[in-house]
Amino acid sequence: MALVHRRSLLALVSAGMILTGVGCGASSTPSPTTAAAAVSAQPSAVAHASPAATPAQQPSVTSATASASAVAIASTSPTSTAEPPSGPPSTPRPKCPNIESGNTNQCLGPIAAGTYTTVVFHPTLTYTVPDGWSNMEDMAGNFLLLPPGADLNGVDSNGADYLGVYTSVVAPSLCTGEASTTVEHTFDALVNHTQNNPLLKVTNVHDVTTGGLTGVEMDLRMKPGPGDGCSDGVWVDIYVGQRPTDLVHSALPGNNMRIAFLRNGEATLAVEVTDIDQGGSDINDWKSSADAVAQTFEFASGT
Repeated sequence: MALVHRRSLLALVSAGMILTGVGCGASSTPSPTTAAAAVSAQPSAVAHASPAATPAQQPSVTSATASASAVAIASTSPTSTAEPPSGPPSTPRPKCPNIESGNTNQCLGPIAAGTYTTVVFHPTLTYTVPDGWSNMEDMAGNFLLLPPGADLNGVDSNGADYLGVYTSVVAPSLCTGEASTTVEHTFDALVNHTQNNPLLKVTNVHDVTTGGLTGVEMDLRMKPGPGDGCSDGVWVDIYVGQRPTDLVHSALPGNNMRIAFLRNGEATLAVEVTDIDQGGSDINDWKSSADAVAQTFEFASGT
């Protein structure tokens, strides 16, 4: 399989679990209005005091109880005088123009120069881009940025430069598009498998820290030849996704890849820069531009 982006339902499942959790907890605490009414309805022990007490000797119990009830209602009623929130109304989030992944994708589309934070992708990622870029994936396990001049349709057809981040990847099985059954699903095993693949030319291998995560970065491209030798195309599969990441990514003739494999807990996170030999975007030195953006990455811990 080549550059394939499949739809994931995990975000919908997670959303359902969150809504279920809120619904279960809401009935355990009475509303402030109910609590206040309970105070008002409760008979006063003082109101049943001995008849020996006279009005001159003791204040009116009924008035005191009513006053106390009024104070309780005023202090607990949700309609009490509260200042309305100040500040301008929030700007609606734009609709993601990448329809391939449906409602699981909360991408921003074309974005102005600035700093942004993902809303679905985990670990939560904060990044800064110059003007003219587009965010075309913000999913649980897939994040995608395109530079000026790059076409979303070219990502899967080997015609576009892009910068992608993928939460959990492992080595692939040969020609199946599935996870390997012979290479362990660990960071070290994936790095070793990729670096020593005889079908790839691998250079510039070095330790790297990106966004607070540590790992190994390398440049690679497919060597001339039939690639993996699969019947459905010429390429070399590099890695496949594990939940929540959904994809199969490959080296193809005519592209160069720079991949940082990063330790993400027990999983391996990939930061991938794909550079098309002929065109791919309006940026001449794409790898340097992509590296500059990747250097702004900040992955939130514990997400």
